[in-house]
Amino acid sequence: MSLPSEPTEKLLPDEQQNTLQNEISPVSPSQEQPAQKAGAGGLLAPLRVRNFRLLFGGQLISTIGDAFYAVALPWLVLTNGGSAQELGIILSAYGIPRIGSVLLGGVLSDRLRPRRVMLLADAVRAVLVGILAVLALVGHPALWQLLLVAIPLGTFEGLFLPASSAMLPEVLEDKDLQAGNALNTSSLQLASLIGSGTGGVIVATLQSGAALVIDAISFVASALSLVLIRGRSQSTQQAASQEPQVELVAEGMRTMAELVPNEQPIEITEEAEQQKQASEQPMTFWKFVRTSQVMQAAFLVSLFANITFGGLLEVALPSLAHGPFAAGAGGYGAILAAFGAGALLGGIVTGMLGNIPHRGTFALGVAILQAIAVALIPYGGLAGAIVCMAAMGIFNSVTNVIFITIIQQIIPRHLLGRVMGAFMFASFGSYPLSVAIVGTIVVRLGPAIIFPISGAVLGIAVVFGLFQKQLREL
Repeated sequence: MSLPSEPTEKLLPDEQQNTLQNEISPVSPSQEQPAQKAGAGGLLAPLRVRNFRLLFGGQLISTIGDAFYAVALPWLVLTNGGSAQELGIILSAYGIPRIGSVLLGGVLSDRLRPRRVMLLADAVRAVLVGILAVLALVGHPALWQLLLVAIPLGTFEGLFLPASSAMLPEVLEDKDLQAGNALNTSSLQLASLIGSGTGGVIVATLQSGAALVIDAISFVASALSLVLIRGRSQSTQQAASQEPQVELVAEGMRTMAELVPNEQPIEITEEAEQQKQASEQPMTFWKFVRTSQVMQAAFLVSLFANITFGGLLEVALPSLAHGPFAAGAGGYGAILAAFGAGALLGGIVTGMLGNIPHRGTFALGVAILQAIAVALIPYGGLAGAIVCMAAMGIFNSVTNVIFITIIQQIIPRHLLGRVMGAFMFASFGSYPLSVAIVGTIVVRLGPAIIFPISGAVLGIAVVFGLFQKQLREL
């Protein structure tokens, strides 16, 4: 389903002209290269930045709390007389508003700034999960009560997600974004593993209400970390630094006009004014989407990956483990654990890679390897599936971290929330379609055929990306 750094030296006149031009056209790969060549300080470099430590720590705690919630909610429903159908209704009441609100979350992130939207979402979700915890602790919540909590909870989750993706460039320079994204990806996998296991123990020894209390507290911790983040965002500083540069270019051209023959000043001065006016008009979302090959290719690859992998992981994979493999719940769990371990390793490795030459081509090449690993899952028995899923996890993390970093760097700051919201809308929105299509195919033809089809679809999308010159030259 992810996406420019401030100049540290004084710009020369030619560079000032380039800065003016960048304001009225999408960032090109050649312009992004210098930011990458600034060098990275390694996987742990972002942790030297106070604001990142606060953001990272708060989100790590919140992710562990989310894992507690993922265990506690189904157990709460099923142990209080609820059916699987009721659980599905509650999850749908959470998921549908989340899909609908991610686009709004992107808009609010761009207008209000990501930190404010995240803070609002965390505060409201802390209250909502706290209410759910009270309901669980004092009695047996009815279906309508759970729905009244699930609907706004999903809505504010949708508002939160685009803002959280747009927040990282607010606290890190471009040269550290790849390491920051790698840390986030790895910590997400680690927190999910720790939270799921610990949450299960708490629910089993105490009850669901106790796990929900911990989840509510995790939202409070996340909100406090956001409150403690201080200083102006990079985007605000960059915008402020560019205003005098634009004025300087226009003033310089007016001065040149005074030094040339009388018949030319008006024409040159008008040109300066036109460029100044054009620079003051921010790039719109739709114009950026139409003119950026990188954006188009990344969106297409992401869309096709989500359409294929949603149903593959949720329908075809458990059907394969239960049917042809006869692996049982233990075998299925081992397959999923292999993917999580691979994703954790892939995030760490990507953060250690530093500057990657032609990173767009590199990421697409890794995506091809991922497509091959997906296609081979059903053909080596349980052991082969575990190996292929581990490889898939590694390759998936590598491509995700690199593409998210590219997107964060090339998208104008004032559009970042909306673009991330569009990616998430495509991801969440494609999920119901994916599981429905894959479910139909599995019933008719069995689960094994899904894997080579999914690998082929992803491979076709990657080949399309390789034909995009801007993406290859990144």
